Amino acid sequence: MTWRARSRRRILALVLFCCALLSCAHVDDGSGGGFGRNSAEARITHLISEGHFAQAEALVAESTSSGLLEQSAAAALRRQIADLSMKLGEIPARLQRVPSFPSRLKDFTRHELQKMYDAENFSIATKKELQTALKLLKDVAKDNSRLLQKL
Repeated sequence: MTWRARSRRRILALVLFCCALLSCAHVDDGSGGGFGRNSAEARITHLISEGHFAQAEALVAESTSSGLLEQSAAAALRRQIADLSMKLGEIPARLQRVPSFPSRLKDFTRHELQKMYDAENFSIATKKELQTALKLLKDVAKDNSRLLQKL
């Protein structure tokens, strides 16, 4: 086979390959189910896990307005941010009157308390106090989610 014949075969193969790629390509319908959505949700989840709630909230708003995030997913992420950023001192007064309420932890968020508990850092509070605080915050979050479901 001559050099020209090989070149023609290569060009033909390249053209056929490009045609196959074009026939497999699809147009994004804007439903938010593509790569952008997954990367936006992954970034938001990472920010939440690191405790950067303000940045996560801003990214949720931006992603929702640009169509990368559906309203239902945005609502779930906002609920998660609200639950993790709630301070122990913000829970209802009736729960703050429990006999074993750890009042010195009032300025800590659920996220911070969970990190202390997971790291077994009992320098600020005992294990029992952290457990009580986390339970109270989880109960409030559960009640709030039930209330939202009823609406």
